[in-house]
Amino acid sequence: MPIHHTVNPVITSLKGLHLYHAGMSNCAMRVRLALEEKGVTWISHEVDIAHQENLEPWYLAINPKGLVPAIVHDGVPVTESNDILRYLEETFPEPALVSADPALAAEAWEWLDLAASLHMKAIKTWVYGSTGGASKKRSDMTHYAEIQPDKSLVEFHEKSLDGFTAQEIESARQMLVDVFDRMETRLNGHIHLVGDEQSIADIAWVPQYVLLSMLGFDFRPWPGIVAWAKNQERRPAYRGAVAAWLPRVPGWVMRVGARALRNWRKLKTVLVRRKDQPAAAETSS
Repeated sequence: MPIHHTVNPVITSLKGLHLYHAGMSNCAMRVRLALEEKGVTWISHEVDIAHQENLEPWYLAINPKGLVPAIVHDGVPVTESNDILRYLEETFPEPALVSADPALAAEAWEWLDLAASLHMKAIKTWVYGSTGGASKKRSDMTHYAEIQPDKSLVEFHEKSLDGFTAQEIESARQMLVDVFDRMETRLNGHIHLVGDEQSIADIAWVPQYVLLSMLGFDFRPWPGIVAWAKNQERRPAYRGAVAAWLPRVPGWVMRVGARALRNWRKLKTVLVRRKDQPAAAETSS
């Protein structure tokens, strides 16, 4: 579990549970959901990812990878959303989000681990690829590569700047389809993913539904998932952990904006290439 033992006095002096997060981060959503479901009092520190605040030295001292979310509990930083959820379950066991039944507990943790394993290769690839988005600038990448210890993240962001191919986006979509087919089967006759109570499995996947549906992923083939999501939205924890942090614009506006951004990036790439062509031709002559 990524618990960082630090001697940084600014961090070690923090008392209580501090959450460093971003509103639309699906990983941050699941940690906020767990905190709200457990009724844990937490102190909010919203990190401005759009302006790369997560890569500033003060935040890298908390999470060297510069990812959100992270928590600092009584001066001890814990990173990676899956590990934070495990830490919260151990530290604040009531109300439990994992069944006392070993079989149900194993199934719940499996759903959580599945979300983590698909985070970059399916969820982020589909989101970035479908919207044409990139959270880094080319001018930032040299510095980012120097400070980022996880080189798979460097590779991903370099790829997002170059643009994912249609085949890569479709492959990511198909991985999600396979999971949602499995979820639909599991939810047949049930209102929770595991057992008869809210669990870490529901918390792991609600944010994926929220983010993907807002960006235009079509969930109509899975009516059971849609019904499950609607039931999740009625929970008090959802209102405080998810709804309160979503953009105050309809989903269709975000989708139009995402398409406009994608088209602008394509046009910008074409213009840059055309600008470079005369120079290349002159050099060859």
